Amino acid sequence: MTQLLNNRYQIINTIGRGGFGETFLSEDTYMPSRRRCVIKQLKPLVNNPQVYQLVQERFQREAAILEALGEENSQIPTLYAYFSEEGQFYLVQEWVEGNTLGQCLQQQGLLGEGKIREILQQLLPVLEYIHKKGIVHRDIKPDNIILRDRDRAPVLIDFGAVRETMATQLNSQGNATSSIIIGTPGFMPSEQAAGRPLFSSDLYSLGLTAIYLLTGRLPQQLTDAYTGEFDWHQYASQVSPELMTVLDKAIQSHPRDRFPTAQEMLNGLESASANVPLAATLPPPEQEETIAVTPPPS
Repeated sequence: MTQLLNNRYQIINTIGRGGFGETFLSEDTYMPSRRRCVIKQLKPLVNNPQVYQLVQERFQREAAILEALGEENSQIPTLYAYFSEEGQFYLVQEWVEGNTLGQCLQQQGLLGEGKIREILQQLLPVLEYIHKKGIVHRDIKPDNIILRDRDRAPVLIDFGAVRETMATQLNSQGNATSSIIIGTPGFMPSEQAAGRPLFSSDLYSLGLTAIYLLTGRLPQQLTDAYTGEFDWHQYASQVSPELMTVLDKAIQSHPRDRFPTAQEMLNGLESASANVPLAATLPPPEQEETIAVTPPPS
């Protein structure tokens, strides 16, 4: 493709598409190396000049937050630039080479307990960091976590707040509001679905992400039709009771029953790790299990 965005970025291909726009893998033609980058296109949902001005202001604020996050934490993509063009908004971000956790599951099968513990131990400090900044990610799921090729560190992508700005509207009093819910059905808790996300909402989503990677089954497939609770232990016989206890607490339906902070969940995980015999964290020799894996919604 020869199309240039902002007279600078050459689109290589489309790597994502959603209700708010598209995501492109691109090259920066201003850089001698033609550095690759990811460009997220965001379309305002309301075509109104007054609303557009509000969207622009909110977009700039959220872009500044993303810039600061990426500069201070290596497990959040760096924001290179942002711009608007023909009524649409664009974020230019670091291209993280690697596979999402969803892709890892599709390609390699179920992840073992040892790998899940490693991912959680690396991701929970990232959540603690953004939560201390007052930010709730709001869309943690297997497809929004990339295992970076160069160091195998999990990288958190696609923060929900920028997408929410595209849904800005004016209420009857002329004040800016947004009624859209950011998140992925199944992976988000009820308070988030009601428009009131909490820090522990991210922990809930992370817990369900871990369970999906351990079982290959979506949250909707694990919900008991009578109680509404998640019945996943029967599909995770290889998982230690200690890790089960940590994940069960993370996915409690009521926020007060979950870990209050990412640091508390990390403490619980590390305490559980200390109580697990080494043999419990190792895969059985010469055994492989083949299952049908259901991909998560994009």
